Amino acid sequence: MRDDAPDDQVAQVERLVGEAIRTLPEPLRGAAEELLIVVDGTRRTGLYGLFDGAPRGAGDAEALPPHITIYARALAEDFPSRTELKSEVRKTLVHEIGHYLGLDESDLVARGLE
Repeated sequence: MRDDAPDDQVAQVERLVGEAIRTLPEPLRGAAEELLIVVDGTRRTGLYGLFDGAPRGAGDAEALPPHITIYARALAEDFPSRTELKSEVRKTLVHEIGHYLGLDESDLVARGLE
């Protein structure tokens, strides 16, 4: 079995990420626009998304820029209906943006962003 998602899964999730970003309220939309967001076709067990980098305002000038990776294969396989997939892509994106804004897991849970 291949480790990466078919191109149509990646393309579908890329479209849903774009839709989600356009509909986010401020300040989430502004934060999303500051980040590199990559849709990856590999499956990471137990992960739909991952924030990597320093939270906003805590960056090191020599560090790689903060970015979010969205795992298309995991999302598409676990949420086969378009409605469920769209909802989970948005939820994952908001969760990872929350990490960029400095929220830890307990903060995200308290705000209903887990």
